[in-house]
Amino acid sequence: MTPLSTSYVLKYFQRFAFGLCLEKIKLFDYKILKFLGFMMREGGVHLSRTMMLAELATLLEWVGIEASRDQYQAAICEQNCLAKPSGRSRQLTARHLTELYGLDPANPIFAGLLYFWCRDVEARPLLALLSATARDSLLRGAMSEILQQPPGTTITRDWTEQHIEACWPERFSSATRRSAAQNINGTLTKSGHLRGHVKKVRTLVEPATGAVAYALYLAWLQGGRGELLLQSPYCKLLDCDTDRFLALAASASSRGWMVMRRVDNVIDVDFPALASVVNSAMSEIQANTAQEERL
Repeated sequence: MTPLSTSYVLKYFQRFAFGLCLEKIKLFDYKILKFLGFMMREGGVHLSRTMMLAELATLLEWVGIEASRDQYQAAICEQNCLAKPSGRSRQLTARHLTELYGLDPANPIFAGLLYFWCRDVEARPLLALLSATARDSLLRGAMSEILQQPPGTTITRDWTEQHIEACWPERFSSATRRSAAQNINGTLTKSGHLRGHVKKVRTLVEPATGAVAYALYLAWLQGGRGELLLQSPYCKLLDCDTDRFLALAASASSRGWMVMRRVDNVIDVDFPALASVVNSAMSEIQANTAQEERL
């Protein structure tokens, strides 16, 4: 099948009301996002774990960036690269990491993570958070209120529990809600959005160039174009004012990590290095849709 152009991808995404919660997108659009690596199912890994940044870093160092999907699974389950005590814990870890990041180079979200991971070491905690946000609905929904709090605000586990209950009334038991709140706060501590142990305080992160590029990639992948890009929740997650954000985006463009064209504060972006992965995913969508229409 002939690779699809960027304009073809754009045609599919022009229908998106960008900035809406992923859960509110129509079924057809939901299917497109799923093929591109986004996950919208209720719940998520943060019911029982954090974003597992240390495990992700160890895994990627162990297998290298050219690994296949099967090699990631083998490294965790067979080679025990993460030093888990039992076969069951290895399988559970593999499942959690796959849910958070994809662990498949054919997955556009994971392909983007890998691309920027190996180019910007300082960006890695935020790269992991951005990917986890795209794939974990619990994290995505619960942290939105936290990130709106001004610097210096105390964020306790009880505070996050209350927000989870407000978002999903009577959905989780008190024990599950407590675990999720602790894990979400732990993830945001690892990313730099919170500081402290028992008493956590909201702080502003200092995004590296790779994090800005990946945030734009996710926004672009989800259908954002023009001025809507900077309104994306992925870009807002970086605690960055417009001038600083655009300066970092320009730096990413000058390094060849992406292409950015700018008129005032309106930008157009493209990601040539990741085009083949996105085109392959879009081709799969096209083939799947054509098959469904024949049924």
